[in-house]
Amino acid sequence: MSPPPAPLFDDAAVPLPLLRQRAFNQRWAEQPEGVIPLTAADPDFPAAAVIREALVAHGREGVFSYGPPGGLPLFREAVALDLRQRRGAAVEPGGVMAVNSAAAGLALVARHWLQPGDEAIVWDPVDFLLPHVVRASGGVPVLWSIERHGPLDLEVLERLITPRTRLLCLCNPHNPLGRCFSRQELESLGRLCLARGLRVLSDEVWSDIVYPPAVFTSWLALEPSLAAIGAVVQGFSKGFALAGLRVGAVAMADPEALAALLAASDQPSTVDGVATLSQVAAAAACSPEGLAWLAAFLEHLRQRRDQTIDALRAIPGLRVSRPEATYVAFVGLPAGGEEPEALVERLRLAHGLALVPGSPRWFGPGGAGHVRLCFATSEAILAEGLRRFAAGMAAAQPGRGSSG
Repeated sequence: MSPPPAPLFDDAAVPLPLLRQRAFNQRWAEQPEGVIPLTAADPDFPAAAVIREALVAHGREGVFSYGPPGGLPLFREAVALDLRQRRGAAVEPGGVMAVNSAAAGLALVARHWLQPGDEAIVWDPVDFLLPHVVRASGGVPVLWSIERHGPLDLEVLERLITPRTRLLCLCNPHNPLGRCFSRQELESLGRLCLARGLRVLSDEVWSDIVYPPAVFTSWLALEPSLAAIGAVVQGFSKGFALAGLRVGAVAMADPEALAALLAASDQPSTVDGVATLSQVAAAAACSPEGLAWLAAFLEHLRQRRDQTIDALRAIPGLRVSRPEATYVAFVGLPAGGEEPEALVERLRLAHGLALVPGSPRWFGPGGAGHVRLCFATSEAILAEGLRRFAAGMAAAQPGRGSSG
């Protein structure tokens, strides 16, 4: 299966007029004219042709009936097959349900497994959604500090577990650190959770964006006793540019456990649910043509990752690691310099560049002293954004220029 031709991701492939109309969530449609947003983790490129064609074909027929509460058979079969073939996970269609975005999937599992006052251990830093869904369920997030490199400190994890602890929340691959956790690390976590009676919620929305030689391991690909205590949440926004279609999946090794989750949701009542058209698009993403597009996109992203890291390392004072996964760089700022929020505001106003600050609002206390930069765009747009970043950093350090 060879990747599609490179022009899919060349400079001309970014539809800027449409992005300025449609790309919200801190992106092009919310920025003043002339500002480059390297903000929300959402690609600047159109979705794969096979996905667009599936949407058009389904829409042309004009039948938009209710779908089953757990999702269309087409969707559940496609996701289960993809988990088996690409992840080595023993999952059947009955162990998959469609959800209204990966974020909604995280919230659904948290509500199902947590009671008010229950504690859930959450990495710090991590994307704000994980502690948010714990709080929204009445639970209490307990932060476990981790680093970009180095072993996970299981002794610290043990000390964080109390009689109220019910859940360990994982983000693998990790946003914003770009870390892809090994099978050995996950097995160690799993054995500890099994011994202490904890369930595991694994946010795997970034699992399609992993750069060799890193290897992604799904929680559901672990040995059966460990897979059984977990729920995996997947999405189609990061790898396939489908954020606006609001479609994701929750998968479990045990179809009966998944059926209990579905029954406890509002999807059987039709209060909640996923548009059938969105499920058609997601199923097309899992097709051979969709995966070929993903392979080409991943190669483009690998090049943009290296472009980003090389440019950032040329800026004095920054602390930068090459991410193993995701298409975001988490950039450590010079010690004693501007606070991330002030820097981000100055870069936007004075240099026409929008970034995400590493504030507790977005990533927890562990994000302090960082900014996050998304590189899922064209080579030219990224080069100009990085040039503006370098200029802004030089302006904050009188007498010190950038070698980039």
